[in-house]
Amino acid sequence: MVHSGPIRREPYTHREAVQTSPAALEPIADVQRVPFRTLYEQHFDFTWRTLRHLGIPLALLEDAAQDVWVVVHRRYAEFEGRSDVKTWLFGIALNVQRNITRMERRRGIRVPLPEDLCASGGDPMVAREEKEAWALVLGFANTLDEVRRTVFAAVLIEGMSGSDAAEMTGMPLETVYHRVRALRRSFNAWVEKHRSEA
Repeated sequence: MVHSGPIRREPYTHREAVQTSPAALEPIADVQRVPFRTLYEQHFDFTWRTLRHLGIPLALLEDAAQDVWVVVHRRYAEFEGRSDVKTWLFGIALNVQRNITRMERRRGIRVPLPEDLCASGGDPMVAREEKEAWALVLGFANTLDEVRRTVFAAVLIEGMSGSDAAEMTGMPLETVYHRVRALRRSFNAWVEKHRSEA
């Protein structure tokens, strides 16, 4: 099993869980950018997935997603478009995840990976296969340190560029490429090992 591109993204069923209303937040008045509500509608799914991939469990996910979008709303006027908007949003989600993890560690609580791997509607066989696939992906992610997990989520799951990952982590671009290659090999080995044991 060889992955040459991004890993297939996790299906999500967050709309029933998250009640944050973008209508409660005023759009940013700037002709160079889309209204805040449009930004929210276009990219909420991405920030939700990112938080999941970075290890935020479902019990904390609604609050984490709200925290991300409060920061986005507050800082949207400062966004200068020097990076792709997804890179900017990923960076905000990463900071929120780090803050939550630090707080939980101070309280003596380990933030685990979510176990409720989303099952898609429709064919139960497809839903089961997706759940098993994401159990492997998230199980592997749980073995990584914070920097490697960030690179894994950004490049191999969300398909961001190496330069985007370098910007978010502060690593040299060559180091990012080296880590991506190593992560791809490690992930393929992880999948083969667990499938042979099944």
